[in-house]
Amino acid sequence: MRITDYETNRSLNDIGVFLTHDEVDELCAYLQMMQRRPDVQRIHLSEVLGSHLEKEITVGIDERVSLV
Repeated sequence: MRITDYETNRSLNDIGVFLTHDEVDELCAYLQMMQRRPDVQRIHLSEVLGSHLEKEITVGIDERVSLV
């Protein structure tokens, strides 16, 4: 697992993510789709206010990472 802060391009090791029940359902559906469809390499769970992106979590598959 690699966690990156897009603004600073720094790796993070210790974070907390708090989601609503609806956001958990949405994220689960996206992750299941990524598992079934190898062509989908990245998903975004976003919160948009008006035309402004307030918050976003990007989850991607990193084939370079090994869990040995």
